[in-house]
Amino acid sequence: MALKTLVKVGKISNLSDARYCAGMSVDMLGFTVIASQENYVSPELFREMRGWFTGPSIVTEIYGIEKHEDLAPIVQNYLPDFVEGTLADIKKLHSAFVAFIVSTTYEEIKAHEDELGIHRPQIAYLIVPESTPLEQLDMLSKEYKLLLRIDSVTPEDSKLHNTHIKGIALQGGTEDKPGLKNYDALASVLEKLETED
Repeated sequence: MALKTLVKVGKISNLSDARYCAGMSVDMLGFTVIASQENYVSPELFREMRGWFTGPSIVTEIYGIEKHEDLAPIVQNYLPDFVEGTLADIKKLHSAFVAFIVSTTYEEIKAHEDELGIHRPQIAYLIVPESTPLEQLDMLSKEYKLLLRIDSVTPEDSKLHNTHIKGIALQGGTEDKPGLKNYDALASVLEKLETED
């Protein structure tokens, strides 16, 4: 089983979501790693979860990071493939060894093009809102790989066939209690993206 497009699921905070997404062939799993943020996953909880799934790339979501020095322990504890944050978060970092995913808008990218220069080689993907107009997606896609942040999709959805985007970005949810999880929101999208092997 595979998915029709690249999929990143963020705000993973429990093993149920992590295993479900890995089983559905999701490409990237995102974990909140800043303690002051909602859905924070401690290094201990992450290590516990990490032993139970294989496949997806690991994304550390650093929204709200305060300073560059906070990055080293994050990289050491979570061993991420990608680091995700806002443009303001990314601008605080000065590591040449990290691949970034930037959650942003067309307007923000255009307003900060000069400042982005130093980070441009490290930006693996931009996550942009589903409401971004087609012409803006076209312009951004000439320089960046784009993930569209969405909440729902239909099998015939034009978003899935948009040649300007590389994939979509979804979000996990909380468990009712350990081991008890409602997957309706994620399943409503992922099951429509399944392809026959």
